[in-house]
Amino acid sequence: MWFKKSMGALVALGLVLAACTSPSSSTEPSGSTQPSASQAPPAEQVLRVDIGNEPPSLDPTQATDSASIQVLRSTTFPLAYFDEELSVTPGIADDWDVSADGTEITFHLGDYKYSNGEDIVADDFVYSWQRLSDPREAAGYSYVMADVVGFNEISAIDTATATDAEIDAALQTLGVSAPDPKTFVVKLTHAASYFVYIATLWVTVPQKAGMTWGEADGYVSSGPMVMTEWNHNSNIVLEPNTNWNGDEVKIARIEFSMIDDPAASLAAYEADELDIGGVPTQEIPRIQDDPELSAQVLEGAVLSIYYFGFDMKDPNGPFAKSKLLRRAFSEAIDKETMIATTFSGIGLVANSLVPPGMPGYQADEFIPYNVAQAQADFAAGLVEAGLTEADLNLQVGYNSGSNHEDKVDFLVEQWRTAFGVEVEAVGLEWGAYLTRLNEDPFDIFRLGWGADYPHPNNFLTDLISCASGNNNMAYCNPDVDALLLQAAVKKDLGEQVALYNQAQELMMADAPLIPLRFGQRFTLIKPWVQNLVPTSQDSSTGELFYYKVTIASH
Repeated sequence: MWFKKSMGALVALGLVLAACTSPSSSTEPSGSTQPSASQAPPAEQVLRVDIGNEPPSLDPTQATDSASIQVLRSTTFPLAYFDEELSVTPGIADDWDVSADGTEITFHLGDYKYSNGEDIVADDFVYSWQRLSDPREAAGYSYVMADVVGFNEISAIDTATATDAEIDAALQTLGVSAPDPKTFVVKLTHAASYFVYIATLWVTVPQKAGMTWGEADGYVSSGPMVMTEWNHNSNIVLEPNTNWNGDEVKIARIEFSMIDDPAASLAAYEADELDIGGVPTQEIPRIQDDPELSAQVLEGAVLSIYYFGFDMKDPNGPFAKSKLLRRAFSEAIDKETMIATTFSGIGLVANSLVPPGMPGYQADEFIPYNVAQAQADFAAGLVEAGLTEADLNLQVGYNSGSNHEDKVDFLVEQWRTAFGVEVEAVGLEWGAYLTRLNEDPFDIFRLGWGADYPHPNNFLTDLISCASGNNNMAYCNPDVDALLLQAAVKKDLGEQVALYNQAQELMMADAPLIPLRFGQRFTLIKPWVQNLVPTSQDSSTGELFYYKVTIASH
């Protein structure tokens, strides 16, 4: 999933991912204490969390960023979900069957209702998945349907020439059906070992025609919480869904604030206005040296990556024309120094996409830091692109107000030192930045990704395959896609990983991006926050299970 803030942010066919995360040993900061039996809980069980920005969309079909997803994790519920160890568990589906050849999955729904009291039935998933696949919706995550029968033909429809009736008819060919209200069937074009993980995503949750997503009034939830207030650019309030039929909801209210200045967000935490707080990287040493605040720090692994992409969408752009130029700009970056100085030492050097702690991680240094080699490749790259240094008029883009400025400044200085070129840094507000990425990317642009599900497919197919909506570079190598497809049909994890590794090696040889840093958690949590369940998949600590949190007396 997209990360907006600084990150410095299988059951099917028998695949088991036991090595992904181990949150159980350190799920509470050292200052956290369980309330004693004599302590009465506070009158209001309220959890206060900052999401940093106004969510661009709380329509589950359209949401692609971490602010939106953080809210949707509490207000929606998919067919399958996760336990505290990130193993796939039943969601709205009590269980599911996979055909012998792996191409058909049958989900058996339990008894669930929407927040408005209506039953959730299998037809709601048919509608939701068709809507996600509808080319008129242009959903950023529609590509997750690529394995479903009929999707590729539907996605190829030209919406400028096709009629609504023609598109509606095409959507009926999507390989999803509801034989009865409690049975939802998905037909795949090929076995896909990771596909049950797709059924955990917020974009696949049930929907009915006519549901609206723009305001709290009329917003219908399928999850444990329901939105009762949406004060735009200020806050969102969630309260328990009284029709929820899942695990018990412990929290009485979640208040999401939208403080777009990381320093102001930290100040709110220190003023006891937030219960969970992020830490701007420049403040980490102060927090570590503070006896009280350091006791409230929760650290741990996060399945995430901070990286910059090259614009290959414009065929006339310098980075589309020359692989050597892309390599040169990557070779010029001293990642260890960057992490030490701009991330306060929090994080690990990233040399590829798949993070440590996930099957498929490779420790290889595919493009080493080497200024002399960078300078040689820069000169050769200009020749390869048919350009001179004077022809370069480069911009590096990032989303402003989220603690990226010093990282971008570091990169700009590295390139100036190595090549003598000036790269203009341009920061945009989050929504405007997303629009720019989709329509006309900068020459180089900041990207972040956190696990939607703990499988290498989510970091490779979802980021570098030709058809992925999250491939902002517009990178496309058919040989890479072929390897990703081969990996998907393998039942054995070892066989999958070997193919994913080959795909990653080819991608890194093409150098469409600069991997910089794998994430590590450094979060402040008030000692009265109890039963928070952090996982290495979180973009915001504990977001998968906010509804289980309790607040001790304080």
